Amino acid sequence: MKKLIFILVFSSNYIFSELPVENFYKFTEFSNLIISPSGKYFASEVDAEKTSGVVIIERASMKVIHTQSFGKDQYTAGFRWLNNERIGIRVGKRFGGLERPKGTIFYWALNADGTKQKLIMGSLAPQRLSRSSREPTNIGWNEVIDTLDDDENHILVSIFEKASPTIYKVNIYTGSKRKVQTAPARSLLLDSDKVIRTSVGENNSNETEFYYRPSKNDEWEHHGTYKFGEGSILPLAFDKDGKNLIVECSDKDNPITGICLYNPETYKLTTIYRDKTVDPAGYIWDSENEIPVGVVLHDGIPRIHWIDKEAKIGKKMRALEKTFKGYKVRIASSTKDEVELVIGVSSDRDPGGYYLFNTETNELKDLNLNRRGWTQVGQMVKNEPFSYQSRDGLTIHGFLHRPKGESTNLPLVLYVHGGPHGVRDYWGFDREAQFLANRGFAVMQINYRGSGGYGNDFLKAGFNKWGNVMQDDLTDGVQWAIDQGIVDKDRICIYGASYGGYAAMMSASREPDLYQCAIGYVGVYDVDSFTSVGNIPGWRGGRAYLKTVIPQDDETRKAFSPTEQARKIKAAIFLIHGKDDKQAHFQNYKLMTKKLDSLGKEYKSMVKDGEEHGFYKRENVYELAEELDKFLSEHIGD
Repeated sequence: MKKLIFILVFSSNYIFSELPVENFYKFTEFSNLIISPSGKYFASEVDAEKTSGVVIIERASMKVIHTQSFGKDQYTAGFRWLNNERIGIRVGKRFGGLERPKGTIFYWALNADGTKQKLIMGSLAPQRLSRSSREPTNIGWNEVIDTLDDDENHILVSIFEKASPTIYKVNIYTGSKRKVQTAPARSLLLDSDKVIRTSVGENNSNETEFYYRPSKNDEWEHHGTYKFGEGSILPLAFDKDGKNLIVECSDKDNPITGICLYNPETYKLTTIYRDKTVDPAGYIWDSENEIPVGVVLHDGIPRIHWIDKEAKIGKKMRALEKTFKGYKVRIASSTKDEVELVIGVSSDRDPGGYYLFNTETNELKDLNLNRRGWTQVGQMVKNEPFSYQSRDGLTIHGFLHRPKGESTNLPLVLYVHGGPHGVRDYWGFDREAQFLANRGFAVMQINYRGSGGYGNDFLKAGFNKWGNVMQDDLTDGVQWAIDQGIVDKDRICIYGASYGGYAAMMSASREPDLYQCAIGYVGVYDVDSFTSVGNIPGWRGGRAYLKTVIPQDDETRKAFSPTEQARKIKAAIFLIHGKDDKQAHFQNYKLMTKKLDSLGKEYKSMVKDGEEHGFYKRENVYELAEELDKFLSEHIGD
């Protein structure tokens, strides 16, 4: 094998300074770069506030030959190559006065040069499949599940109608459709003959249902029901002989998700690999056999465990990782024959960009398509993994950003992730943390119990513990940083969005002498309101989830509500909300501010019309960043 030679040059001739807010928060320039099956074209999404689109680049000249957008307030909500010359684009749009766009059922197909444009799914398509398809403002669901490599004119599309998906064969030039299969649940796995053989999805009790069938002509067999947090089986692929399934697997005896071989005749699971600490975060695939050969793990800085150490793609990836030392390397897309790979490269200090790698010649070419090319990498800071023991002995993991050139006695922002269950923080480029570090604050992110990625036991340890033990994990993390000399105990602020906003107010009430300020962004502040108003309690699966993770007795719910505990808060408060938030309904903000007003407690506030669960309009995002900086500087700055 020829040696892979590539030299990365980084400039260190930066003088540290405060960078403009826009450097951190403006839209990414290039994202999701995909090479066409033949390698003739690249396609990438480009974003703007009023619209977004897809640019098609001719690979030979690296010139843009077409830019596809759909006009003001129309957005790209996903795209993929459908054959060598034709691309499919899902349209998103803004609805009413809302700022953030949403995906729709409308799906366009067009040639790389922009010709032969056709709406092949949606209300104008030749065949109207359901009432939801005809409704012009409906935010429905459909998904391209296979591009049928042996058929240049058709794709397989799953359209969710009523309680289960129906699969259609769709002509990508005319939009004509033919029903071919049905399935009982949303997540589907096809065999080599393009027959759907497994179907997995959530029921109205927030449980995962797993179905399997031996062939197209067989009835669906029910292979399991799994309660949230109790384990599951998720099919990934068929093994080489097509008889057994390669699946993600976890149960009561094996709470960390592993990768297993599943025999659908005997229901037997055989473990292939299971990490001791974290669940799989992704896979590296052998496309020839369509099986995973590597498991991506995030137990700090990401790493890959190779199931098949002799796999050709593994040898190439290991060589690339040596070339891009300190960077995360991933395969963003590939040609059909996998001779050429688009490689995405990024790190904790660099949002990264894209390279083209030839697996036969080992040639590596910088495509000069940086995701956020204006980032001054030399002024960004490390994302440092750490861990500590909670007061009850549980190992908690997290990440720390320290201001440039400083390491001890720092003002701290405890930046709490939302969710909370199933969500977690990762190593990588975090623009919010980098912004705050650039303004002189250390930033701590903690994967408290209940977070995802550390197995079912860790996940369930947070159930019904929102307002007490999960908050103790945060307190213990801050105390660890104080004991290490990293943090000035008199300059600490807690900040978060969604559940993170809840944690900010809840921790400030539980530990009134620990925090000088608390910032709640689109937060949950009243348990009764959150469990009765908004889009989560508005559907049966959401109500089942809330009953699983939030206590039902009135006394505990009051103890877990910041509105009921606000009198204990000594910290300065900043509350931020979108008036159209349906996730942590705007009612939460109104109840919290009403309580603070009744107590005569001052607070800073920012409310924006048209914004939902997190600001989208750049003007609002920039203003929020500036106000965060001012508020933090006032209360924990020098």
